[in-house]
Amino acid sequence: MKKIKTIILLLISNLIFSQNNDKNSTILKVADTHRGGQLNGLSWDLEVKNYKKLILENQINIFVEASTIENNQFALISFLKPKKFSDQKLLIRNNSMWFSKKGVEKRIPISGRQRLTGSAANADVANANYFIDYNIKSTKETVLDNKKCYLFVLESKNNLVSYSTVKYWISLDDNLGLKAEFFGKSDKLIKIATFEYNNFIKANVKFISKITIVDNINNGDYTLLEISNPKLTSFNMSKFDK
Repeated sequence: MKKIKTIILLLISNLIFSQNNDKNSTILKVADTHRGGQLNGLSWDLEVKNYKKLILENQINIFVEASTIENNQFALISFLKPKKFSDQKLLIRNNSMWFSKKGVEKRIPISGRQRLTGSAANADVANANYFIDYNIKSTKETVLDNKKCYLFVLESKNNLVSYSTVKYWISLDDNLGLKAEFFGKSDKLIKIATFEYNNFIKANVKFISKITIVDNINNGDYTLLEISNPKLTSFNMSKFDK
């Protein structure tokens, strides 16, 4: 009888864990949607301002086209302004990234080390797809800036992901990602991102409008990304070919 009770308790425990894990995965997936993930086709305009030692270093205007098909993520980032960057593109296919420009026949792969610095690193932060690329290590309820949140601790599924661990705060009431901390393989905090949602898609569905990315390694360095004109669309997938 004692053995039967133990088995029953184990079954109940496993069922509760499975249900909680499904719930947490859904929360993560919905939060990704508000940032452009998990959608078949979406485009938006992006203005990027890079600051060094609190001083504006440059401003770049970009057009982003993104698609998620059966947990495969694609994005084509086209640089528009300033003019010297206007022939450059960045292609993202899942956890791989390539750079291209007019006059260069083949796309140039961007290494893992390169992805941890400069524009490529910020692209990884802005384009992070937590539901696809990370496993949920733990969750708990907490408060961030007087707002009730879930705090997710996420671990990368493989070595192709730029950041091995992410702490991610998601609002309890509307599943919006509010803040993320990005850690390297040595558990060193590298980037801190905060998110705002003043755009809309699908009628009243909130969509990301601003991302602030603070460099935790270089004091006074940060990037502002302002998103506008998000549009649901469809693509010929050849657009994302290498």
